[in-house]
Amino acid sequence: MNARVGCGPQSDIEFFDALNKLFAQYPEAADKYAIKCMTMELDTLKIDFRKQEGVSRIEDGRIITEFVDQDPTRSNADCCCWWHGECILKCERPPV
Repeated sequence: MNARVGCGPQSDIEFFDALNKLFAQYPEAADKYAIKCMTMELDTLKIDFRKQEGVSRIEDGRIITEFVDQDPTRSNADCCCWWHGECILKCERPPV
C-alpha cells in the first residue's frame, strides 16, 4: 500500500532535521514539548484558530478537546499547544 505522507519527518525532512538539532541543543526543554500534525483540526474539522481555541479536559481516563470561541481570560498554565506563536489548545484545571 502506498499511503501518502502528509505530516511528519517523511514529508517535512528539512524542518524535522532542524527541529531535531534544536531539541538536541536544549534537551531539558525538548522533554516538555511534542510536535503535532494539525491536519485533523485544520482540514477535517475546519477550525479557524484565529477565532477559536481548543480546551481539553480529562474525563474517564480520556482527554476530551472541544473547540470554542477564544477567551483571553482562559488560563494556559497547565498545558498549551503553540501554533504560530499563539496558544491554541488549552486545558481546564481538574476539579478539586
